[in-house]
Amino acid sequence: MTDTKPPLVNLEELMRGCKKVILQHGKRPYFLTITRRGNLILTSADDDSLFSEKNCHESYSPTGSKRTLR
Repeated sequence: MTDTKPPLVNLEELMRGCKKVILQHGKRPYFLTITRRGNLILTSADDDSLFSEKNCHESYSPTGSKRTLR
């Protein structure tokens, strides 16, 4: 068995300035959310919540500050 390193994914590139993204795992969608304190939360998303979510309107800054995207 060979040891391979898992790929490194830059969170800022993945989130693209948003606080929440939808990840698709098989046929199931999940929300990946950055909290105000900078923690990550992964939650299951149902089809109804996908359409009720608003577009990204706040960007995430590692310093904890928010700014509104226009």
